[in-house]
Amino acid sequence: MAGDFLPAAELTASGRPVLKSGEVECSLLSAVDLLSEDNPTFPQLKSGLLILTTHRLLWLPPETTTRTETSAFVPLSVVQHIFSAKKSIKSMFHSPRIRFQVSATPEGRVAVSGGPKSVVITLIVRGKTDPDSFLGKFWDAWRGRAWEASGSESGSRSEDGDGSTSESLALRAPVVGVAGILRKEQEMWESTDKSLQDAFQDLNALMLADFVKIPLERAGGMINLIDIYCLFNRARGTELISPDDLLQACSLWEKFDVSVMLRKFDSGVMVIQSKTHSDEEVFARIKSLMMKPEALQNGISASDGAMTLGVAPAMAKEYLLAAEGKGLLCRDVSPDGFRFYINLFIELNSDDIY
Repeated sequence: MAGDFLPAAELTASGRPVLKSGEVECSLLSAVDLLSEDNPTFPQLKSGLLILTTHRLLWLPPETTTRTETSAFVPLSVVQHIFSAKKSIKSMFHSPRIRFQVSATPEGRVAVSGGPKSVVITLIVRGKTDPDSFLGKFWDAWRGRAWEASGSESGSRSEDGDGSTSESLALRAPVVGVAGILRKEQEMWESTDKSLQDAFQDLNALMLADFVKIPLERAGGMINLIDIYCLFNRARGTELISPDDLLQACSLWEKFDVSVMLRKFDSGVMVIQSKTHSDEEVFARIKSLMMKPEALQNGISASDGAMTLGVAPAMAKEYLLAAEGKGLLCRDVSPDGFRFYINLFIELNSDDIY
């Protein structure tokens, strides 16, 4: 069905696309759906491999074989417009989408020669890749118009004769040509992108370190990583960051001389705490709470500890478990949950037991 609307892509015996003269691969995206939201009769190609070259957008089925009925491509020469990515609240809850407009025949078929009609094609990225980076390379490949240079080169070579053409290709292909220039530019773009990503990550880490100072003071020197994620994204408005970006920014604090650090408890709970924060001070407050008559008789729960320490119950539970690990408390597990008691065993003299 894809062949009725999109030209078929020729594949090798191993399932790789056959590239044209001077055509170079620029980027890959896995698990991509290709469809047209405006045309219900347009085929919906699901979870394929999308390959961007200097000449085409190729879509390959998930398990590529030598059959070419389902593999298709869109020539970049028929692309009329590439839409910018929309940033909205709705976009947070579905897979990233890349939309572009192509020229088509009156029947809606996308042909190499184009046509008078326009069709909007949508790419739905379901894999764990960077769609923004791919969109930038898509723009660059479309603006580069490498297919025009390749077409003029192939035309001039055909006029020179078969013998001279094969000799010139053998001599010039490894050294010069549009493919070599584009390959060098691609390597330069990738190097620049990596440098910019590293710089932005360092900047985000420093911005986050400055942001958490006030919430840390209010929380007593330690705050849950999830709470910081919510507070930080609320302050950023629509420029939200992902949990992975937040965790990566926190892990970069070790490189810089900042006053905060990322800490992971034995239970796996991750928190942000000030470097001046002292667990011994917290343990002293817990111990004073445990010496009260009611606590000596009934023990305390995580909620009781939260009220005394001024933190969330989940954080208070981590403190109590840490105090238990230090031998200050004993834990009692009941259907109502955990209750902690002062550890009186350390007060006993082993010589007087009997």
